[in-house]
Amino acid sequence: MRAAILDAAFPVGRQSGRGLAARYLAWDLARNGEDEYPLPDADTVLVTCTSPIDADYIKRLRAKYPCKAIIVGGAGSTSPYSLGVDSDAVCVGDGQKFIQTLCNEGLDAAKQLPNAWVHGDLRRVEVDQGFPWDMPPIQAEDGAYRLWCGRGCKNKCAFCQTAWAHTYSEHPDPDSLVLTAQVLLQRGKRINYLSNDPAQHSFFARLPPVDHGSYSVRFLAKHGLPHARQIRLGVEGVSARLRAAVGKPISDDDLVGCTSWLNAHGKGVRWFMIAGLPGETSDDWLALRGVIKRWKEMTPKGVLGISFTAWCPDPATPIATLPIVDDYWQHFTEFKEWFFSGVGWSNRIKLMMPQQPESRMRKAELAMGLPEGMLREGGDPGPNQRVNYPYSDGADRARVRYMRVLDRA
Repeated sequence: MRAAILDAAFPVGRQSGRGLAARYLAWDLARNGEDEYPLPDADTVLVTCTSPIDADYIKRLRAKYPCKAIIVGGAGSTSPYSLGVDSDAVCVGDGQKFIQTLCNEGLDAAKQLPNAWVHGDLRRVEVDQGFPWDMPPIQAEDGAYRLWCGRGCKNKCAFCQTAWAHTYSEHPDPDSLVLTAQVLLQRGKRINYLSNDPAQHSFFARLPPVDHGSYSVRFLAKHGLPHARQIRLGVEGVSARLRAAVGKPISDDDLVGCTSWLNAHGKGVRWFMIAGLPGETSDDWLALRGVIKRWKEMTPKGVLGISFTAWCPDPATPIATLPIVDDYWQHFTEFKEWFFSGVGWSNRIKLMMPQQPESRMRKAELAMGLPEGMLREGGDPGPNQRVNYPYSDGADRARVRYMRVLDRA
């Protein structure tokens, strides 16, 4: 096998441009005794994808190199259908066993593994959970070293595929992890911790502090002021009603109070919010206006960023089969007009817009493997249901809870 490695986030052939997954893949290939080849000389192309929207990249790659074997992996693999249409196989989940089999036994053997998605095949596919905890620290594009703390997430928010497609696990050797972090910092290196929520891990308090971090309001209330200068808060819904529905019940009082407290101690804060969650109404956006006005009144100093992203259904998540509507764009437009009219505006608040409906719908079509009409109607899990996601039974119950919370609120 003569394999090339590509990262869908970078142009074809730009070998120096690689994300973390591609850099790990190069290490995994080398430890299995295989050299990496330039793309023109390769017979096999290993592509890391972060999202099913990279299916368009795979399609162009197939058109340009029709005779090469194309194998896809990475974070996007847990929504394999669209990525598999123009590839020979998708390695769903982690890839240690897949790469080992590919190197030692060939592509046909690798395609028979339980976590190999092959387009047109009808067999059930597993999500491989065999993460390589023994891999060395990998330096990412920004120069910082990434250290893996855990996989999956304990807090199964209704929209989050990470929590529903991966079983929760922590680093099995926290002593080694802590030592590695200490050594890198002593050598003057920058580090970041990789986890859906580092604070959820049993060894979190032992980890050397870093300058950036994602935290929950609940964690901050329990453990106090973090070391990080920049604090990211996964707020999710634009109102307390929606946050309760997705499984992150943050009251308006707690959100404003926590943010003001962090700002008063010199911390920059960014809220990550999801626009367009199923069941969202104009009243939810009115509630957000009130929260911003209260923050301004309580907080004479400090910076707040509000990053909006448009909800997009992901396979395995409880609310993936609920209908898609575009009302969020009008809600956001009215909110933005209110904000810049002067009532909500402050030069200490930065707004980041969500995706527009057209791009959100294209992403949803690729994620779910369904056309727009079926996504707007809802109810169909799509072709990715061939994957045995680990919490499918719980996802059904969580979807019922989501709707009940909205009905009660």
